Amino acid sequence: MRHGVSALLLVASLLASQPGWAADEARTYFEIGAKAYQAGRFVDAAQAFEEAYKRSNRPGLLFSLGQAHRMEHAARNNPERLRDAIHYYEEYLAKEPQGKRAAEAADALSRLRPLASAAGEKVAPATPAAPSKPRVMISSPTPGVKVTFDGRAVSHPFIQEVQPGKHKVVLSAPGYETYEREITVDATSGTPPLDIPLEERPALLVIQAPDGAEVAIDGRLQGVTPLPPLPVPSGKHFVSVTLNGKRPFSERVTLKRGEKRTLSASLESTGQRTASWVLMGVGAGGILAGGVLGFVALNKQSEAEDILNATREQGNQSPGSLSRYDDLRQSRDDFRMAAVISASVGAGLGTLGFMLYAFDPAKAPLPPADDAVPGQPTGPTPGAPSMEISAAPLWAPGFAGGGVLGRF
Repeated sequence: MRHGVSALLLVASLLASQPGWAADEARTYFEIGAKAYQAGRFVDAAQAFEEAYKRSNRPGLLFSLGQAHRMEHAARNNPERLRDAIHYYEEYLAKEPQGKRAAEAADALSRLRPLASAAGEKVAPATPAAPSKPRVMISSPTPGVKVTFDGRAVSHPFIQEVQPGKHKVVLSAPGYETYEREITVDATSGTPPLDIPLEERPALLVIQAPDGAEVAIDGRLQGVTPLPPLPVPSGKHFVSVTLNGKRPFSERVTLKRGEKRTLSASLESTGQRTASWVLMGVGAGGILAGGVLGFVALNKQSEAEDILNATREQGNQSPGSLSRYDDLRQSRDDFRMAAVISASVGAGLGTLGFMLYAFDPAKAPLPPADDAVPGQPTGPTPGAPSMEISAAPLWAPGFAGGGVLGRF
């Protein structure tokens, strides 16, 4: 058994000059094959690459086919896979003698041909047997995805021959919405491949705050309390709660997919709001005191008028009555003046307090500048016209190495 370390490159070029449906299907088949390759299911990977090549005819897929068959031969010492690997490497070099992977293909052939000669194998054109039943290929780029087919848990990616007719597919993953679909498999053409990204399940944020408070998430107004649980994408967010006359509440939260979080916003009164209540209270007291003093002044006026009426009826006024009359009039004037002053001061203070109350708007704090803007992509844009490369460790009996996974 030969041990070695070599670099395996799994490459396919971007689709070009292909019909839209063919390009989309080829890309989907390639993605499914790439996932199977990473999982060490090289036969499934080769089947998916073969379907992609039928629809795109890109030479890079021939190299990918050679890689898949080579790894299957290394894992199980299958002579048919050895012949297939040699065939696809040779076909790749025939079509792309100066291709990016020409050197790797030539190096692989220099290693595989001696093995075929030693085993007495003849390199014949690869002719994969047609499946006796239509084949279904299903995958998802969502991490941790689980697949069920007709209620039965299956491996991911799912690549298998099935009976023609209707079948139920379910894909699920923690923190994501479950995807369900009924597919119809034709006896001749099968069914298009499925590579389904699951929709992220949002977190639910419950805000506990006084009624009438405005709630904003990442600077965007969500509504006024009371509010139902707010669906929020997972990740870091800046939550603020504001209410007139209250100090604004703000907090950074990190939410997980599908999580339900309760956030209690304690809103303390501002100094201006406290002062407004004090001034309005004092003003109300001043007005009330003015009313009481005015009532006393009216009583003094009434007593003075009684003395005056009695004097008119009797026709004369005693010195005592005259003195009493003068005292009552003076008291009336004093209480009247005190009532006017008290009511005026109270009204002024009350008006000032009301102004402070009315013009005490809450200012929502802005998200910190170092926070990422929600919704902005942080990685490569899907579908961008460039090839993404990521390392993937690979292993098979008789072979150990590191692989690089290329994507459409």
